[in-house]
Amino acid sequence: MSRAEHRSSERTRLAGLFERSEFPRDPFDTATRRVERDTGVFFWFVFFHVEENEQTKKKPYPGSVEPHRGLHQRWCLNQNQTVPGVSPVTESKTQHLSAAIERRIKRHLIGRMQSFFAITAPGLETLGRRELETHLGTITVRGIEKGGVSFEARLHDVYSANLHCRTAHRILMRVHAFRAEAFDTLVHKTAGIPWELYLPRGCRPHLKVSTHRSRLYHSDAVAERIRQAIQTRMDAHSPATSQGEECRREQSIYARVSRNTCLLSIDSSGANLHKRGLKQQRGQAPLRETLAAAVLMRAGYTGQEVLCDPMCGSGTFAIEGALMAKGIPPGWFREFAFLDWPAFKPGRWRHIRRVASPPEMNWPRPRILASDRIAGAVQQLQAALTRHGLTDVVRVEQRAFESLSGPALSPAGGIVVINPPYGKRLGSRRTAEETYDRIGRHLQSNFKGWKAAVLAPSRRLANLLGYKSRRYVLQHGGQRVHLLVGRLPK
Repeated sequence: MSRAEHRSSERTRLAGLFERSEFPRDPFDTATRRVERDTGVFFWFVFFHVEENEQTKKKPYPGSVEPHRGLHQRWCLNQNQTVPGVSPVTESKTQHLSAAIERRIKRHLIGRMQSFFAITAPGLETLGRRELETHLGTITVRGIEKGGVSFEARLHDVYSANLHCRTAHRILMRVHAFRAEAFDTLVHKTAGIPWELYLPRGCRPHLKVSTHRSRLYHSDAVAERIRQAIQTRMDAHSPATSQGEECRREQSIYARVSRNTCLLSIDSSGANLHKRGLKQQRGQAPLRETLAAAVLMRAGYTGQEVLCDPMCGSGTFAIEGALMAKGIPPGWFREFAFLDWPAFKPGRWRHIRRVASPPEMNWPRPRILASDRIAGAVQQLQAALTRHGLTDVVRVEQRAFESLSGPALSPAGGIVVINPPYGKRLGSRRTAEETYDRIGRHLQSNFKGWKAAVLAPSRRLANLLGYKSRRYVLQHGGQRVHLLVGRLPK
């Protein structure tokens, strides 16, 4: 018999054996193999093993052989029979898929360096890089661009970045970048991304899209296509959501389409990082905590100096200074979006928080003074400090700026930070000029030898302060502001 005739006879014998079997075909069982020959004919066959009963020498299953155990279990389940130690079909499939996803997460996300982008306000990029390099020792900074810092790090490093960074607005994890000049390409490429590794089950991510000089210029249409592609992928590859399970924290996908290249990123922060979780009410014109932290850093504040905020408003400077003085990470009192990621490791997160836990410190007297002439602002700030145990480092008083004197607060000097009212709150141009001129004269006469950091909305008003300083241009509320940092003459 020739080799070709032998192969044909063997295929016929195996096919007949399978057809006579009393057990159903299952192409997904591990013991089932598909054989494809050059003739174009496809066969499914099963490798059986014979397990004789030692006492009766009879076969315990119908037919001449016992099938593979996995196939028998699935056959029993399809027949609504019970097999000890095996869950119902749906739960068994869910567990199997979950294990598979877990292996893929370890291989593709946890085991590899990932690309991230820390978004900062323009002008704070260098401070953001310094913070990342300080708190994330294993990162590789790829570059600084307007509005943020690109870096590579391990997945768990994003936990520390969100917990420790005071000047970053949010931390994005880069997912994929590809060319897309048509919606079909956009949908196809997006659906090919393994979103089940990034997004939790039951998640309906929020899309934030920006376009620039691309054929796909309609941001709403781009967002709709990406949303549909992600949902299609999640429905096909993510395990079924059990009853009551849902995504507790909103997940956001950032899509930037620039010059026909689409860059997709997932937000690890959730709410903007300037929301520290301490304030329940905002002031009339609140200063963002990220900007307040940047001002304190530019002023050289380390937590050991005496700090005075004579126009505290909602107390942003005072609270940021208290967190820095007590060694409390800015994200200590809040949650983050990555806590719902499939790749999130609770044990690693607990370890990071344990290492970052603030030390026990005894303050004989407060080293930060926050004051304002408005009683409501003072009361709200006092309540926030009391809720979070910061009253030992901050003293709050209701008094006007003109009644304060540097030597009475600290004969050795300190740092005074001021965010004066400006814009509509100051009224006319003449009123604004008089206010800044009065602030400058009072600082030079009553805070001699202190370091001053004052925000001004324009160069013209900044010049009225009258002390020698180094100037920084920052962004606050969508407009440029000038920060003047300098030592007041003695």
